[in-house]
Amino acid sequence: MKINKISALILSLFLVFVACETEESIDITTPEASFTLLEPAISNINLNYNLPNNEAFTIVWNDQLDSGENYMVELSPDALFENPTVIGSSDSDRFTMTVAEFNNTLLGAGADAFEPFTVFMRVTAGSNITNSVSFSVSSYSEAIPVITSPDNTFEIVLLETTPTDEAITITWEDPDFGENSTVNVNYDIQIAQSGTDFANAVSEGTEEMTYSKTHEEFNESVLNAGLNAEEIGSLDIRVKATIEMNGGNMERYSEPITISVTPYNVELAPVLYVVGAGAVDAGWGWDSPIELPLQGTKYSGNINLINDAFRFFTVAADWDSGLNYPYYEAVGYTIDSNLVNALDGDSNFQFTGTPGEYFIEIDTEAKTITLGPPVVGPNCNYDQLWLVGAGVPNAGWAWDTPVAIACTGNGTYSGNVTFTNDSFRFFNVNGDWDTGSNYPTYINNGYTIDSNFSDAMDGDNNFSFDGTPGTYFLTVDDINKTITLGPEQLQCEYEQLYLVGAGIVGTGWDWATPTVLPCTGAGIYSGEVEFTNDAFRFFTVNGDWGTGTNYPTYENDGYTIDANFSNAMDGDSNFSFDGTPGTYTLTVDTVNLTITLD
Repeated sequence: MKINKISALILSLFLVFVACETEESIDITTPEASFTLLEPAISNINLNYNLPNNEAFTIVWNDQLDSGENYMVELSPDALFENPTVIGSSDSDRFTMTVAEFNNTLLGAGADAFEPFTVFMRVTAGSNITNSVSFSVSSYSEAIPVITSPDNTFEIVLLETTPTDEAITITWEDPDFGENSTVNVNYDIQIAQSGTDFANAVSEGTEEMTYSKTHEEFNESVLNAGLNAEEIGSLDIRVKATIEMNGGNMERYSEPITISVTPYNVELAPVLYVVGAGAVDAGWGWDSPIELPLQGTKYSGNINLINDAFRFFTVAADWDSGLNYPYYEAVGYTIDSNLVNALDGDSNFQFTGTPGEYFIEIDTEAKTITLGPPVVGPNCNYDQLWLVGAGVPNAGWAWDTPVAIACTGNGTYSGNVTFTNDSFRFFNVNGDWDTGSNYPTYINNGYTIDSNFSDAMDGDNNFSFDGTPGTYFLTVDDINKTITLGPEQLQCEYEQLYLVGAGIVGTGWDWATPTVLPCTGAGIYSGEVEFTNDAFRFFTVNGDWGTGTNYPTYENDGYTIDANFSNAMDGDSNFSFDGTPGTYTLTVDTVNLTITLD
């Protein structure tokens, strides 16, 4: 046992001795001091222009070299930092930039707005430099669009006679967007009367960086912007650039330019006058010009023409308001083949057809000038207007029983209509819903509308009748642009009168083909009748000889009778036609008690 204890003691001393020797041979090293930029928590940054003061990024470093108290932060678009940019400094171990600051820095480094752009950062202190870290950053645009053409010296007089010629081209640049930009930028050209700060600007969009308009197009825009026709005016123009984003649209505006523009007048004159030797009833003077009133967008009327020259005028007795043949050609009219350029020095119209009376129509919407047979009786664009809707109970919203008001005078439709408090609409063609004209249509065309009517605001903006239900005399005047209501008027006792007799060409003394004189207004029968020198009689019922009315009957009732008629003294005291045989407009006015020929 003693030997074992002695052995154990010797072994322990040996181990201690060996252990001490091993400890003395270990080489303990301290890590080399470093200057290290820590990897950021994020590497992709999308800068939000709506939050310019928010933190864009923060970088942190560890300086074991005690490099100094002034650290410089460098940024480079390449990993080698061939041309680094110092973007800031710090006296601590971190550096922060706001969204606005970083965005400005990126654009200065060559980034395209809204396109991913890789940048590298590092920190320097004297000769000590950290490692670099990288970010992929999407910046936003700070620069505004810049108009490159035209400039403030631009002036133009817009011409109606060159409607399709180019009037203006506006071009601009958007500096923050490269040629390969995938960002969708919507551009609007805004124009406004100078000095209004674009309060009521006319805006037209384009996806390109150019905008062109013809004389006709630009004239419309300029007038809508508030400039006066035929007067030189100042117009402000700017570019609005919009980028649609989830966080809210980004809008930028260019600096405005100011140009001078003289627009032309597009308002239609209420009457077009015809003067010239070719318009035989007018001649080259202002004593008796032919007047063609405007109905809607059409000038029309009967005119006697001979083979000579004439011209249209928009203002009575004003020779400077003339519109010659080349004018209508230039603005795109199709002109009747019977009318040509007179080539007389003033380029008037020349009538080359068969002399006589014609119905002339100048359609400013379709851009046509046409000649046709003369119109007998009142001259309207349509024979009647149709009323349909619940507000007209005799019609309702169907085409079974529409209510008509006839053309009763030049450009005038009138008739008795029963109204109730509901909506209705006017139509030009029976059975055609597409020919309707609602309340705003008439308002926008300048009509003054009776206070008993209003906009129904029913989705279709029909007329609403707001007055006391009942029957009224409705008048739509397309020349004076009025819609009026009056007391119910007695129309005619009969729907038409019939003329029979040898004095009526094509009729004779039988009932096979009587000539009809329809009721065209309040107590008025009127129509075209071809007379020859013989006798005839009026009748109120077709086929009933007992309903005839002879010459003495009208005389005894106090009628004033046209001098071309007389008592035939044929036993029945019929009418005798004593004038020049031909076609006339015969009117029997039972209100004013007259029988006239035109």
